[in-house]
Amino acid sequence: ILPTPAIGAVGLLEDWEKSTTIGFKGAGEEIWEIGASEPIRHLGQSLWLREIKGHTEGPAPTVWLEDELATGRFVRKAIADGLLTAVHDISDGGLLVALAEMALAGNVGAKLHAPYIDQPQAPILFGENQGRYLVTVKDGRALTEAMRIAGVPGSPVGVTGGDTIEDDWPDFQTFSIPLATLRAAHEGFFPALMDGEL
Repeated sequence: ILPTPAIGAVGLLEDWEKSTTIGFKGAGEEIWEIGASEPIRHLGQSLWLREIKGHTEGPAPTVWLEDELATGRFVRKAIADGLLTAVHDISDGGLLVALAEMALAGNVGAKLHAPYIDQPQAPILFGENQGRYLVTVKDGRALTEAMRIAGVPGSPVGVTGGDTIEDDWPDFQTFSIPLATLRAAHEGFFPALMDGEL
């Protein structure tokens, strides 16, 4: 929330070969959302609300520090244990923006499933609830068991593959966006800004 300052940090990995990146690694991997036990997705003070609706209002999402710490530690351990193939935090722009960044980084598309069928589409896709991660796994059963032991919530939200980001939610307005279109918008923003077009 502006004007909150940004804080940079540097960490030291004991074994860089056990690190992971945000990019999808290939087709057919499960996409999971981990963290944030609150089922309601908050749009207050969100990027979606500002850019799409032109408003900067509403309460920001609640921050549950103990839950965030537990989720962060779980994700770090899951990476070290080799359970996760890609990891990205969900922050500005919500789930769909994080998913697009992962897809562009790996040049692999994705298909989303409906994790919360009783909510409107915008909060699910663009809500900015704190303490959440998108991850990919080859074996969802192993991740499910690890989350059960750690007491960390999570649910599958899609699968990697193809050259688009799309959904298969029959009760929602469906979408299908080619990665090429996303890449052109993503990589063309700063040149357009510098040329005074924006």
